[in-house]
Amino acid sequence: MCPRKIEVIRIQQEQLPSLVKEMIETFELFAKSEWRKQTSFGIKSSEIRVLVCIRVLSTENDHGVNISDISKKLAVTSPTVTQMVKHLIHEGFVQRAADSRDKRISLLRLTDKGELVAEKAFERFKTIFYGLIETIGEKESKELITLLNQVYQYFRQLDPIDRE
Repeated sequence: MCPRKIEVIRIQQEQLPSLVKEMIETFELFAKSEWRKQTSFGIKSSEIRVLVCIRVLSTENDHGVNISDISKKLAVTSPTVTQMVKHLIHEGFVQRAADSRDKRISLLRLTDKGELVAEKAFERFKTIFYGLIETIGEKESKELITLLNQVYQYFRQLDPIDRE
């Protein structure tokens, strides 16, 4: 970003009401947060989320999981999921097989290696969120969930032009 543009942004922020400024600063803190971006087991955090997703969806459907199921659950495009799955297959975390009912469809299952990583990641997520609930309390946690859902809905309603 050029110095002139940074200066304009700084001037604009100084003119913001304090609540808006505080909201922006708080969202910036979350954007800088690394809690979801840590690499483990030699794969990216986004790939670990795919493994956990496959694990969760597999409990709902014992035939296997397809790319579009993962894409919908994670709210990520199918091409993005496809690239992650290719890497996970290459690394031995996931295996692909043709659907016995429709050979055109590929179904995904975790390998033993993938199951182990998904289990450890799921346990880590649970530990993090149990700790968060313990830290801020049950009532505040419920309020936070409500507020974050409202924030999510607000951002989903923005015009595509506003998102750029």
